[in-house]
This record gives sequence, C-alpha cells and structure tokens, in this order.
Amino acid sequence: MRRPLFAAAVAVVAVVWAGLAAGWYDAPPPEWTDRSNVEQIASGQYTSEQSTSWYVTGQVCRKEEEKIWLQSVIINDSIPYEEKLICELTDGGTDISLGSISLGSRVTVSGIFAPFSGAANPGEFDTAAYYRSLGAGGRLRKVSVLRQSEECWKVRETLYQAKLYLKERLYRVFPEREATVMCALLLGEKGDTDSDLKELYKRNGILHILSISSLHITIIGMSLYRLLRRTGLPIVTSAGAGAVVLVLYGMMTGFSVSACRAIGMYLIRMFGEICGRTYDMLTALGILAAAMTLANPHYLQNAGFLLSFSAVLGIGAVYPAMVPKEYPVRPKFYGENPLLLLLKSLLRKLKYAALANLSITLATLPVQLWFYYEVPVWGMALNLLVLPLLMPALITGFLSLVPGLGGLGALDRLVLWWYEAACRFFDKMPIGVWNPGRPEAWQIVVYYGMLVCALILSKVVREIARSDRTGRLSAFTSILVKAAVCGFTRALQGVILAVAVLVLAIRPGAQNRVIFLDVGQGDCCLVQTESGVNYLFDCGSSSRSKVGQYVLLPALKYYGIHKLDGIFLSHPDADHMNGILELLELAEDNHLTVGQLILPAVDEDARMKEFGEILAAVEAMHQSRDGGVRVAWLGAGDSWDCGDVSFLCLNPRKGCSAAGENAYSECIYGDFGSFSLLLTGDVEGEGEKVLVAELQSREINSVTMLKAAHHGSRNSTSPEFLKQIHSQAVVISCGQNNRYGHPHEELLKRLEEAGSHVFRTDQGGAVILWTDGKRVEAGYYVQAEKDMAD
Repeated sequence: MRRPLFAAAVAVVAVVWAGLAAGWYDAPPPEWTDRSNVEQIASGQYTSEQSTSWYVTGQVCRKEEEKIWLQSVIINDSIPYEEKLICELTDGGTDISLGSISLGSRVTVSGIFAPFSGAANPGEFDTAAYYRSLGAGGRLRKVSVLRQSEECWKVRETLYQAKLYLKERLYRVFPEREATVMCALLLGEKGDTDSDLKELYKRNGILHILSISSLHITIIGMSLYRLLRRTGLPIVTSAGAGAVVLVLYGMMTGFSVSACRAIGMYLIRMFGEICGRTYDMLTALGILAAAMTLANPHYLQNAGFLLSFSAVLGIGAVYPAMVPKEYPVRPKFYGENPLLLLLKSLLRKLKYAALANLSITLATLPVQLWFYYEVPVWGMALNLLVLPLLMPALITGFLSLVPGLGGLGALDRLVLWWYEAACRFFDKMPIGVWNPGRPEAWQIVVYYGMLVCALILSKVVREIARSDRTGRLSAFTSILVKAAVCGFTRALQGVILAVAVLVLAIRPGAQNRVIFLDVGQGDCCLVQTESGVNYLFDCGSSSRSKVGQYVLLPALKYYGIHKLDGIFLSHPDADHMNGILELLELAEDNHLTVGQLILPAVDEDARMKEFGEILAAVEAMHQSRDGGVRVAWLGAGDSWDCGDVSFLCLNPRKGCSAAGENAYSECIYGDFGSFSLLLTGDVEGEGEKVLVAELQSREINSVTMLKAAHHGSRNSTSPEFLKQIHSQAVVISCGQNNRYGHPHEELLKRLEEAGSHVFRTDQGGAVILWTDGKRVEAGYYVQAEKDMAD
C-alpha cells in the first residue's frame, strides 16, 4: 500500500470522528453540579442576585486583552475542574492588573460562572463547541484577582512581552486600520481587526490570509534552515535552529490551529531531513491530524481545523491529479523572442495557480457549506489577484518591525489598499455568492466519494498517456486513439465534478415551515411555504445585540434563502424592529433581496411619526441600489394566498388610532392546510378585543400554533381569547431571566387550563413547526438536530 502511515492516520481520525458523533467525548457532569446553586448557573437559569461568586485557583496559561485563561483549575480550594476557564477581568475591585500577572503563575480569583452558549437557532454560531475545541469549558465574569504566586514561565512571558512590543511597533508604523490587519497577519492578533474589513474579506473568500499559515513557516523556518545550510552547518543544527525559532514564533502568536498544522508539518519535514527520509506532504498531514484529534477530539468541530487540513489535502491530493505532466517549453517553438517566452511562462504560472485554487476549493467546499452555508462565487478569481502579493507583504511586514525599516510598511499599505479595492470590486459583481444552505451529511459523503472517483480517472488518463502499446495500430492511429480516450476521460471527470458540486445543492422540496427564532427578549418568526415564498414577521430584541446579524441572517443562509418576499412589522417597539433595521443595512452586502415591507395600517397622519425610523432605512436602500423595497399598509380583512397557503390580517382596523402601539399590533392568521398559525405581536387590551371579534366573525375557532402576545405578559392572551381559538400549542418568545418576569405565572396557568402545549424560547431555543403534507411536527430546533444526528 502506498502511504500506509497516511491511511492509518485517516483511519484514526475516522474512528475519533465516529466517537465524537456517538457522544464518547461528551464531558460528564462535574462532580460539583449538585452543590450550592451551580446547576442553575451552568444551565443559565439564574440572575445576578441569585448567583454567588466562585473562588477559583488556577495557573495562567494565556493572556488576552482584559482576559486570562486558567488551567489546572481548583474551585473553592477542593473541587477540580478539568477544562480551562476564561476569566474576564474587571477594572475595579483589585490592585492586581493584567500587566502584572505573569504566564505560569497561579492566581486566585473570584467571579460569576457563565457557560458558553450553544447554537439555539438554525445557522447560529456554536460558541460552546468552538471553545470546547480550544479546551475551554466556561468563563468567569466580573472577575477580581485576589492573589497570585511568584511562579513564571519566563520564556513564554518574554515572548508575550515581545508581542506587545511588536504590536505597539506596528501601530507606530501603520495607520490604525492597517495596523489591526498587520497584527493579524504577523502576530496572530485578530481581536482588534476592523470588523467591517474582516467581514469584507470573509464575504469574498480571502479571510484565510489573516491566519498564521504555511507561508509564514516558509518565510521564517525554511529561509533560516536554507541560510544555515549554505553557511556549511550540518543538517541537524540547521533543522534544529529552524524548529526552535518556529516553536517560539508559535508560542508568541498563540499556536492557532493553522499555526499548529503548519509548524507541525515543518517539524516532521525536518525530522525526515535529519533521518535521511523523503518528506511526503500527505503522510505528514495525516500524522498531524491524527495526533491533534487524539489530543482533542473536539478539533473536528472546529471550522479552522477542518478548513486548514482540507486545504492542504487539496494541494497534496487533488492538485497533482489536476496538473498534467507537460514537457518544458522549448525556446525553438517560439523562436528567440524573450517576450513570448515570458508570456508563456506567465500563462503557465497563472494556469497552475488557477488549478491550485480549484483544487483547494474542491477539497474545502463541503466544509465551507457546512459551517458558513455559502461560498463566494468569485473567490477563486480574487485569490489569484491576492495571493501573489501575500509573500512580499509578509516579508516587508516583518522587516518593518526592525527599527529604521518602518518605511517598508508603505508597500504593505499599498497591498492592503489593493486587497480592499479588489474585494469591493468583486462585492459588486452579480451572483456574488452561491448559497445553497447547509448540506446534509449524506451529501458530503457522496461529494467526497465522487471527488475520489474523479481523481482516479486522472490516474487512468496518465496511464493511457504513458502507454507505449500500439498493438496492430499504426503510430499515428495510436496517438489519435489515446488522445480520444484521454479527452473522453477528462470530459467524464469534469462531468463527475460538476455533478458532485450539484449534489451539495440538493434540497428537499419546499415545505410549509414556521421557525420561531430565539432572539432573547423579543420576537422573530420566519415562515416558508411550499410554493417557495418566504416571510419574516418581526425581528428584534432588547436583551441580545445585533440579532439581525448574528441570529436572523445566519438562519436565512442556513436554509438557503436569498429573498424575503415580505417583512411584516407588527408595531415599532425595538424588541420587534431593531433586527429588521440591521437586516436592511446588511441586505445588499449579503446579496439578500427584500420584496416589500408590510406595516400596520394606522391613521395616515401618524404613519411617519410611528414608523419614521424604518421608513428612513427603506429610503436609504432606495438610494443605494436600483429599485428598492416597496412599502404596504395592512389592516383587518386584507388577505392573500401563496399557493395552497392563505393569510388573513385580523388586526388592526384600517385607519385606527396610533395611541397605544401594542393595541394596533398586526395579527395575522395563516392557514397551511394541515395546520394553522396565529401571530399576535404585542396585542392586548382593546386590540385583543378587536382580534377576538374578528375571529368570531370569521368563525376561526381552532388554531394549531399560537404565538403568545407580548412575550407571555400577564395582561395578554386572556381566557376569552384562549376559549375562542382552542390552540393546541403556544410559543412564548422571551429572554432568560428577563426583568419583566415574562412569561407570567398567571398566563402559564391559563395555558395549562386551556390544554395548550407550551414552547418557550428561553428554555429550549428556536421552535420549529413544519409539515411534509402527511404529518405535522413541532419541537425545539436543538432537539431536532440531536434527533437527526442520532
């Protein structure tokens, strides 16, 4: 077997992956969960008044701005905690500052424990899984450092202070915006990178340039190794010096996943040089992947780990199959004209660079879709313009750190300007992203299976091309036959790759589905119909920031939604509207189309006063793009159909007074055939009486799913209302431990007496109601994900 070590390493990773899926590596409940109020704290069911401070002792293993990471943690001087804790320092309450805390010292701190949150919504970033892959199990907030020991990791502390010095140096050499990028490029410090610029890079597929990668290792490690070898030093000394420098650089930059992979592969290569063995990229990659996943299986849930390793796999396995073995260019074919030779050389380099980009894209495509649900269509073309300048930018960046050579930073500023200009150009290109949504596991397996088949065909082509057997055919006929067979095989290979990519885009037929997103203390409901229409009903929160960017937009991408046919705003409270304002600002950059905005038909004289903010946002969209968002006003009695699904507005009455904005909340009834839905905004008081009257007049006396009004307040969803609709299930959208006391005990008792099953976003996250035409299902998104995984 060729590459037996690589095959064995892949088998190890596969076993670890299977174990992770089976739950082998899920941390058991800590032995202290039954003490004090820790169980309530760990589940998030607590308030600051109910919680007590923990006293934690641990060793400082990492320092960040206003944060320290602790390992070897002991709680209350007796209870061991296996994972790391991240401590968020406070400005007051202690005389010990972050600058005086040394890496390696043991500190005692007090603070309030807060677990990392998982993904409560479709497409939401899983913070808990991410930090689990970094070995962290939680964080302490409002931390005060009580005491510290005199211990110190002198080497690591020196490197940390060196990084602070170099960071300060970069801020002196570059303007602030460019300095944040250079800190990420050279020092692995991404925390300060301009968020808009980072998002721009991400949308266009070049965010990877901000990671410590193989290019850094080539510049630092390999350059040093080759320089020392040229001076006549033996291999062991040269390789050892390069390895030491790289390990120190990795320590200084924080040993990110990509840095671990790049430095690890360099060390394996140098070990092979010392032992006189040939270096094999795939074998080194496999050994490192197996070692890292055995050390921490949760790396397999880390997007950075999977993208880094799959990208190198693309270069090591896919690229060799994509590149035809050609003879060197013969000068006599082009005469002695050096310009033609140069042009040919440039075209060949461009061709191989394009094939390398294609190879990486093919290898990483499922990973990108699994974690980000979309890929930039023009990413490959942009990388061809970006990557050739990365090495000179890194070299001049490193040199600019040397006192007296800061002027070299001018080249980096020019390169960064070019990067941003190129990104903004491609941002305006049509069909900027391909967003099929998140693929299923079986689609990824089929895709990689077809990719392997395409690679095998490449091997077949080469065997045919090298074959000298002509049989009874003449030499000329043999050449034609081999060319025809090779051409057919290459065409078949292209077809297989195209079909493989299309497999990732396969989605089940459009379904009638309702998703009540968990936005904390607020409301957001996304409705999809089997006719392909997508509606959004409210989106806002008073307890979570940027719900439009971090909750709603990821959910749309998760489901592959490129267009919202209508956005309904029940009333202009911030906890129903601020996410919509965010979405309207983000729509153009994220290639999202909004059809129309539907507002409650209040008195015309009050419309601008009540909805001026969102109307101004719509007007801004009109000015920034061709066309824009239409605005419509909805009142009781208005109805419309979407295929077999019908919608009816029950409140407010057209031209009603704008006094009491909760009373004029839009209330919409949806009949999906196999189930029905009633959305009520924050309606209460007179508005609820109007709603009940409309329900009675239209003989609507049964509802499958009710969205409880006003987040489950005491004064909404009256007994008379519940008696009229006989709802089977009720969704209450509210935030954990909110200061309003939602949902109120009186309402919960009324719902229990009415026989309604209650779903609460504060307890279970997003709630999904759907049907495939045969059965109706309702449940929490998190539980649905677990059921699908099982």
